[in-house]
Amino acid sequence: MSTNSPEQSRKNLNRFLAPRSIAVIGASDRPGSLGLRTMRNLEAYSGRLFPVSRRLEKIGDHRCYASMDDLPDAPDCAILAVPAAAVEAEVEACARRGVGGCVVFASGYGELDDAECAAAQKRLRDLAGEAGMRLLGPNTTGFANFALGAHAGFAEFPGGVADGGKGIGLVSQSGALGLALAQSAEHGTGISHVLTCGNSADIEVADLVSFLTDQPEVGAIALTFEGINSPERLIEAVRNATASGKPVAICRVGVTPAGASAVRWHTGTNPHVDYPWDENLAQAGASIVRGAERLVETAAFLAKTADLARPSAAPAVAILSSSGGSGILAADGATAAGVPLAVFSDETSALLAQELPSFASPRNPCDATAQATANPPMVTRCADILLSDPAVDCLVLPWGKAWDSGQFGALSDLVEAHGKPICLVWMSQWLEGPGADAAEATKRLCVFRSIAGCFSALATWRKADSA
Repeated sequence: MSTNSPEQSRKNLNRFLAPRSIAVIGASDRPGSLGLRTMRNLEAYSGRLFPVSRRLEKIGDHRCYASMDDLPDAPDCAILAVPAAAVEAEVEACARRGVGGCVVFASGYGELDDAECAAAQKRLRDLAGEAGMRLLGPNTTGFANFALGAHAGFAEFPGGVADGGKGIGLVSQSGALGLALAQSAEHGTGISHVLTCGNSADIEVADLVSFLTDQPEVGAIALTFEGINSPERLIEAVRNATASGKPVAICRVGVTPAGASAVRWHTGTNPHVDYPWDENLAQAGASIVRGAERLVETAAFLAKTADLARPSAAPAVAILSSSGGSGILAADGATAAGVPLAVFSDETSALLAQELPSFASPRNPCDATAQATANPPMVTRCADILLSDPAVDCLVLPWGKAWDSGQFGALSDLVEAHGKPICLVWMSQWLEGPGADAAEATKRLCVFRSIAGCFSALATWRKADSA
């Protein structure tokens, strides 16, 4: 952690992660190099870019500088795409120049069971802290702030949000896992930031959660981590985020003895295996996620429902399906997750019977039969009836076929009208089939790729003081 005051550390962090200027130390034109990959990732950057290379005079349209001392101004962010042997001297040069913060890609520090490597990491932290400069890494892939086009890393993180919209702020201690999760943007999820911190010599996940809490383009935070310095700092950051209207979904890794042992060789951080993580994170308002594959979809659900009233207990759900089998699976999933099925009023059942074919079921789960595919507006009308029932807190739609029925917008409007969420479970194994992107990008539809993932999220969707 930085040796600055908390207020100054936060100011420096904001300067670094929302940079108006970036230097790339080790900028290169060599194919496959980290320096070239980083420069390409910064092609959409809206601020000033300073390539630093002793060998090159220009990279593309950008003049190169021989050293940090040659730059016209001290950049907010410096990216060190250099070997470990050169890192310490460059960090010292950045500190001397007044850089806001450094990204250190190089590995071979605290993650190794070696006293000299641990001492080298401490020296980097101390150099940065003494200068009031923040340090991301070492052993990190960097970060991306898509609002600025500041893709300050060598991994090709996809992302971005629609104009005026809000996205998921993704925090991952592991760079490769962060990239895997960020690729949810390829099927329509809005990703505003991807922040990875590796060994966390200075900046750790608690700092990154605090940064995202203040960003207006962030609708929710998705966090996966393995080890940190202080659990209490993270709990405080999560509590502040949820209190500020930024819900947080968390998947902790390294929860088994084998996993916790592997943390030592990955980032060299402390997993705090004896700390009551689930209890304290839930009390802070976080949604606990089992399995990284559910993390982003849970965060997207929280973002799309952030302004909706949460029930005091697990929400009573209505299930509406065009397949009896899918409806049964959903009922099983609800029961397994401890999510109750709503009991429809007589009026609701009567109204459903008027809409459904005579051989359909107006009970819960409601089987609209294959007629739903022939008459898609019937599904929307039934959804309206179900959401009108005071006993229903949420509607779950198992979506059995990869297709766009033309009703996604109308279903989203029902969420606005009733103030209750609609969860569309993409049952088709054609994961990127027709309609997948459209459903994901619809403003209010919450899309899940499994029944278990859907009901896991719903099980945590309750008032924070009732968790």
